[in-house]
Amino acid sequence: MEFDTIVIGAGAAGLSTTALLEQKYKGTGKSIALLEAHSLSGGCASYFERQGYLFDAGATTLSGLKPGRPISKLIQTLSLELDLIKIAPGIVSLFPDKKIRHYADERKWIDELNVRFPDIDNEKVWSRIFSISHAGWKLSTDFPELPLTNWSEVRTLLKSQSIGALKILPSLLTSVEEALQLNKIHNEDYKALINELLFITAQNEAKKTPMLMGAMGLTYTDDTYYVKGGMKAFATALEKKCSNLFFKHKVTSIKRTKEGFTVVTNKDTFTCRQLISTLPEWNHNDLFNEKIFNEKSSEDCWSAFMLYMTIPLKPDREGLYFQVHCDSIPFCGSKSFFVSLSHPDDEMRSHTRQTVTISCHTKPENWEFLSQEEYIRRKKNTEDFILDIFCRRFQLDRHELANIFTGSPKTFVKYTNRFRGLVGGIPHSLKRSPLNYLKAKSPYKNFYLIGDTQFPGQGIAAVVLGAQNLAAKLD
Repeated sequence: MEFDTIVIGAGAAGLSTTALLEQKYKGTGKSIALLEAHSLSGGCASYFERQGYLFDAGATTLSGLKPGRPISKLIQTLSLELDLIKIAPGIVSLFPDKKIRHYADERKWIDELNVRFPDIDNEKVWSRIFSISHAGWKLSTDFPELPLTNWSEVRTLLKSQSIGALKILPSLLTSVEEALQLNKIHNEDYKALINELLFITAQNEAKKTPMLMGAMGLTYTDDTYYVKGGMKAFATALEKKCSNLFFKHKVTSIKRTKEGFTVVTNKDTFTCRQLISTLPEWNHNDLFNEKIFNEKSSEDCWSAFMLYMTIPLKPDREGLYFQVHCDSIPFCGSKSFFVSLSHPDDEMRSHTRQTVTISCHTKPENWEFLSQEEYIRRKKNTEDFILDIFCRRFQLDRHELANIFTGSPKTFVKYTNRFRGLVGGIPHSLKRSPLNYLKAKSPYKNFYLIGDTQFPGQGIAAVVLGAQNLAAKLD
């Protein structure tokens, strides 16, 4: 099984990279294969069918569809056939005593905040956020060669005539909390609004998240879409662009050779000149049988507790995506959980009831090395806590919920093979060197890493951007 290029992992990053390279290689005689351990594509943003319903595996939104942004460019470049619906408001934040709608229009969003938080200078706070966010997106389009692969490229970038676009890089050195002077704001709900949204988009809190990444995360709700058919439709559209997609091929080892790499799966052996992996970086220590990445860097990362169910179909329910604020969730690490509903007009997923995917941050150590009895007890306690709040916020009785089941970090290990079940990538943090955001880590020649533990990090839009930049670079 010889190919010029092999990609490991058919998540959003792997599917996008494979489809783009296949298009690029057309007519050249070069070949590319995509290896996926699971029977379905999508990775952390995959899908599954249970009890007659189609669920999204993650509480996933689709953003990055504004002109020039990653998903928009991907759809245009590959002529993907997707039935997209703009979601407004992008997210609804539910507090015990208030509902806050995240509108896409900047003026409308600030007006909403002025109503809910009249004692705060929302104009000042959010003008700063929007300014840096726009500049961040401009940087990502002005410099498609990011991440840089060697120090020569770094020097070339720093000497370029477009150095003006890098003026926002100092925002990598200051936190969201400091840049927005959140310590001078004494409304705890306001701080929770920002902190919990950052947990979704940056995997960190305001006092630790660099302002550049924080601003782009805080404004992602201005660009929120739903694809009919859910993530199955998105993944399937990309699958159609990949000729050599091998399902149920779990990579068990990788060996470097004089010509490139030998990749061994549970079913076959493949060889290639260049290798691209979308797996979390720490997975490669076992695959190469060599300590090439420090597993200590994974300690700050998060996994997720997942809860799935169906609820009565209600076409006039406001929004599809909700962040529900609450007290600390048992065995979890945030004070909110994210709710994703299927669209009421999506006949594939809402034929009689709406499907619900709920996600909240948790650490793998909360679920590892437990007796079966303790594991079941913890899942039940967490489930009951979330469902009680969910029913109150959505004005539902418990008997109206059906098809309920849960997942933990152990579930992600089983179905995605990700190291310790970590999902969402490495938290954006001031502890990381700014050069880590600019320079790709590649321990071997012709071996490339993309995905959520690499530049630029979190979410579908980010991993697709990484795929686009890498595909543009490779011969």
